[in-house]
Amino acid sequence: MEFMKKIEEISKIVGSTATSTYNTVADKSGKLIEETKLKLAISDKEADIEEIYKEMGKTVYDMYKSGEDVGKVFTKECKKIDKSNLEILDMNTKILYNKGIRVCNTCGEMIPVASTFCQNCGEKQKPVKIKENKKETKKEEKNEDKVCPTCGQICESKAKFCAKCGFKF
Repeated sequence: MEFMKKIEEISKIVGSTATSTYNTVADKSGKLIEETKLKLAISDKEADIEEIYKEMGKTVYDMYKSGEDVGKVFTKECKKIDKSNLEILDMNTKILYNKGIRVCNTCGEMIPVASTFCQNCGEKQKPVKIKENKKETKKEEKNEDKVCPTCGQICESKAKFCAKCGFKF
């Protein structure tokens, strides 16, 4: 009986360690994947801006050639560029946030996300607001499996009990 208790204790420790390791790796890889997705999206937005610049240049030149005034025609295109630049700023903010960093509103210094005041210039900081993509958040929530700390069984995220040993999550 004593031998079985020791085996049970060891398996609990192994299960707990495996769960902890799994959760740490999952968290880090999830953040890395999210950062990569954001960087790809930034690259796409920058390519969109370059394409708009090209189209603007061609249109301006064509209008110039035909003797037209080119002053107010590009307001719409410029607004598209402004929108893309704001989206890039939001994505870069999210990348920094995932790393626990933010940029000071006043001096531009990198500071911890939780900072109320900048450690460089002393200015009070506004809270960081991250825009979540609701569709991606729901997909990620559905894919997060639970690992039983007792037996190490991987269970669905919505499971209330382990399917193998009955542990209550």
